[in-house]
Amino acid sequence: MEDSDNQPLLSSLNFNGTAPEIVDVLPPPNHEDTHVVIMAATYILLFLLGTCGNVAVLTTILHILRNRNNTLDNTLLYIIVLSCVDFGVCLSLPFTIIDQILGVWMFGSVLCKLHAVLESFGKIFSSLILTAMSFDRYAGVCISRNKSLRSRSMSIYILIGLSIYAMIILFPLIMSFETKEIILFEKMTGPNRVTRMKIEKCTIREISSTTFSTFTIFQFLFCFIIPLSLVTFFYTRLLMTLRKHARNFKSSHIPLMRISLYTLAVACFYFVCWTPFWAATVYAVYLENLGKGDGEISTWFVYCMYFIHALPFLNSSMNWLLYGALNSQLQQRANTHSEQTSARMTKVTATPVDRFSANGFKNTPMETKTALTTSTPEEEELLAVRLVSSNSPALL
Repeated sequence: MEDSDNQPLLSSLNFNGTAPEIVDVLPPPNHEDTHVVIMAATYILLFLLGTCGNVAVLTTILHILRNRNNTLDNTLLYIIVLSCVDFGVCLSLPFTIIDQILGVWMFGSVLCKLHAVLESFGKIFSSLILTAMSFDRYAGVCISRNKSLRSRSMSIYILIGLSIYAMIILFPLIMSFETKEIILFEKMTGPNRVTRMKIEKCTIREISSTTFSTFTIFQFLFCFIIPLSLVTFFYTRLLMTLRKHARNFKSSHIPLMRISLYTLAVACFYFVCWTPFWAATVYAVYLENLGKGDGEISTWFVYCMYFIHALPFLNSSMNWLLYGALNSQLQQRANTHSEQTSARMTKVTATPVDRFSANGFKNTPMETKTALTTSTPEEEELLAVRLVSSNSPALL
């Protein structure tokens, strides 16, 4: 398929009225470029951390919910949805890695749009879920009398509403993604023969500068400024309420320092990962409006932009650690489930000793006590290992 931008070049050549033979070649891969290799290695690391971590959290929650005594509360619901969304974001990284190394998009238009959904929609929806989680914690501490705000149905409605909100905002961007042919150069390499270097890239179709600027500012306000302001407000009010409660009730034993450090880490991680990305995006719009967007771009600026665009992926790759592995409520429930499982295993193992003697008759209580106290060293070691494992923290 010939690109319309290349028609003037081909028509300017004299081929004596016959159609020229066009030979398309691909550019050499970028695997020898040190900067590209570093960025690809970074994305691979983020992909492994994100996929393995989110799967570990989801597996832990699945084992917790298998216990009939455990129910799906708001905390587990938000963590499940967040882990699934972040897992989808991490699945888009292999496409980005291959595109960087080869310098060519080789997956077609359908996967181009799917890649846009996983990356763009997933990252924005993930940040909105973090905002909803901050509201859930704020409602549980500051306005705990209103039980309806923390009901499971309310949480489901919030998640559905946020997903629709993100899809409506990003729908024009996602639909504008397509594969585009780019001709790097073309040259006559023989009689009636043209060799051209052609690549395909997954990018947005060309739109006017005004439309692009308006859409970017709209996203900046409704996908970053408003969620960041809400997260800051909810966590600030949460800490203020806990401090007031700790002063009024000295015997409450609230781990205020641990809660404050955890809350600060969550808010700062969100701010560090998303602020450079949106600052660079808004700055690019500013240069575009000044007419400086077509100037020469230095190499260090390109790789700096690669690093900045990797930060939202870092957010999705590490959310499972902050909201899953370090979540005290999830840890406590995982430890309780582990202890219950170990206790059941110990009870099942001890049943033959409790019920029957070596000659096949049922033991009396005194015989059972004697049998347990006169166990072999191997059995005592096995029982000790089970007791230790039942008290050990669950590893994600």
